[in-house]
Amino acid sequence: MASETQVKQYLADWFQLGKKLIVNNQAELPYPLFEGSDYSRAFEQCWAAVSCSKLSYHSYLEGTEISIGQLLDDDWDISPCARCTMPIALPVAGVSPVLCPCHDLPSWPNMDLPKPRQPVNTQESLRDICRRLVANHD
Repeated sequence: MASETQVKQYLADWFQLGKKLIVNNQAELPYPLFEGSDYSRAFEQCWAAVSCSKLSYHSYLEGTEISIGQLLDDDWDISPCARCTMPIALPVAGVSPVLCPCHDLPSWPNMDLPKPRQPVNTQESLRDICRRLVANHD
């Protein structure tokens, strides 16, 4: 079963490549995706709207057919795509007829571009760099 965190990261990763969330046949793409070291208010509002309501079964990532509600059920998991390493939804049991959402992205995968990322706590990252520098100096 995919956890809420995995599904949220799945959406965030694909949003960074321009994929939209289809909600009741209308496309949405929260912008900006990040604010400082966290997800943006727009992204959090989008997530709250589709993860905890009846909308979850009427919402899906553009280029897919699996609803957010289905992803949050016990029958689906999030795993890296064998082709592009982006997260994809796979059934826990059985054979997957599901295509990777990258199937309709022009020139993807592109290994020359940075992969989508998660929010970064810059202060913590700088502390880690300092710790490594001090450790290497000793």
